[in-house]
Amino acid sequence: MLKKIALLVLVGGLFINMGNAQNKATANVVGYNHLLVSEVLGEAREVQIYLPEGYEESEKKYPVVYVLDGQRFFLHVVSLSQSFQQFQLAPEFIIVGIKNSYPGRFQHFGEGKENFKGFLQDELMAYVNQNFRTNGENLLFGWEYGGSFAFHIMKDRSLLFNAYLIASPYPIFDAIDDLDTSARMDTQLYFSVSPDEFDVRHSTEKLNEKLASNPIEGLEWKYFELELEEHRSTGYPTLYHGLRDYFKYYQEFETNNLQKFINAGGMEYALNHAQERAKRYGFEPELSLWSRFTIVRSAMRADDFDQFETLLNALDKNAFIPELIENRDYAVSQFAAFYEKNNRFQEAVELYDLLLKKYPDSESLLAKKRNATRKLIEKK
Repeated sequence: MLKKIALLVLVGGLFINMGNAQNKATANVVGYNHLLVSEVLGEAREVQIYLPEGYEESEKKYPVVYVLDGQRFFLHVVSLSQSFQQFQLAPEFIIVGIKNSYPGRFQHFGEGKENFKGFLQDELMAYVNQNFRTNGENLLFGWEYGGSFAFHIMKDRSLLFNAYLIASPYPIFDAIDDLDTSARMDTQLYFSVSPDEFDVRHSTEKLNEKLASNPIEGLEWKYFELELEEHRSTGYPTLYHGLRDYFKYYQEFETNNLQKFINAGGMEYALNHAQERAKRYGFEPELSLWSRFTIVRSAMRADDFDQFETLLNALDKNAFIPELIENRDYAVSQFAAFYEKNNRFQEAVELYDLLLKKYPDSESLLAKKRNATRKLIEKK
């Protein structure tokens, strides 16, 4: 009996040891911390830098997103970057998080903003450009006092960044009066507010009204009113929507709403997107197969048969359908069903015939063809 107990204890110990051997913790490291000794600020500054996956193996040059208050927002931007890559929504970019402590950030972004501008431009950006492969394309994000700081840079040195993403900027109310609307600004601005931010909202509404009534040549801008957010959360959706909009031409064209597609310019709008995408990022200047499918699909989703036929013909139906059968045959099946729904049984039968050449033994397709043929005969 004692031998059996000892054996059980031994076996149990082996399983425990095996379990411990298999479970292992490793550090979850995101990017690197860099310590810069700033002569401008008279102190050492820690910044976080994240390089795109595969950076070391490539020779590409990258845009840089500078993130004020990196202690809060750096990891969020890294997460967005990885998500954008998964869904091909933006090019890869370097992320630089600029840490700030409380209450020191109020001094750096407020009374000490001129020194902090010098640190940012002359020391930090110079360090990043010297040590990493950058392409000269820079974006700056700031929230609250950081947003106010970013606004002052845009006002005084607009060309320093290609885009400014500003969430709940405060204080800027009086500084808006100093914004020179007669000067050209070749940059982009995205600014946001929660409707519940009383003082901040007065400032952003003032800026929105000034830009709307006195457009600044070269400045592209958007104002986001974030209905579901409050002061502490506006930075996160501002980063998502601001980055998505800035890199909007990277994603292949896609539409899911027919009316929005028409209001934006229809086919001309889609073709312009493809050409701008090619110009900026080197993609093919023609609309992709997926892009063309979503255009026609938007008409089906809107249940608009006239637009369905118009768009299908505009995309050269005779060449488009065979291409879909080869690469996205499910789309042709959807077209056939939409023809049936609109009592155009002859066209449906023709599409089923084309699909059956690829799948001659498909019981599902054969049944659909028989049903459409029967309805065609009944209609006659």
